[in-house]
Amino acid sequence: MKEVVVPDKLYEYLETVGIEKRLTPSELVVELILNSMDVKDRAKYLAEISNEYLELGDELKKRGDLVDAGEMYWRGLAYLMRAVALKLGFDIQSYQDYFSLIDYLAFKYNDGELVKMFTNSEKLHGEYHPRPQSEEVFKYREEQLKKLVNKLRSMLQ
Repeated sequence: MKEVVVPDKLYEYLETVGIEKRLTPSELVVELILNSMDVKDRAKYLAEISNEYLELGDELKKRGDLVDAGEMYWRGLAYLMRAVALKLGFDIQSYQDYFSLIDYLAFKYNDGELVKMFTNSEKLHGEYHPRPQSEEVFKYREEQLKKLVNKLRSMLQ
């Protein structure tokens, strides 16, 4: 990950807008850039950003930071799901849209395992599930996430 320096006043603006949208200034800049792209490029970069977050999750897990690793895994999955949604002509606008996409994919591919994998993966998302997870539970949820990631990646090809 790299950093971009912006003038203080713009940063303050990004903070204000970010609070309204529940995004950090960095996440807001990423969204602004992604939204300036055509659909094909946006899907490509969403998948690439996904890979970066998944790799960061692996690094944090190795350091024993399961809470932050889980959050990075969730972010990686979320970006990948957005890429899949774009390929299908959808756009994820809310947290609920991730659930709707998985329901749609499970129906379309007659694969109920997608729902199970997603439900477990989503629980790695610390913002909504701040309760501690044992290493055993974390490992199981991580395995489910990685299976889901592989299935979603195959849908992008």
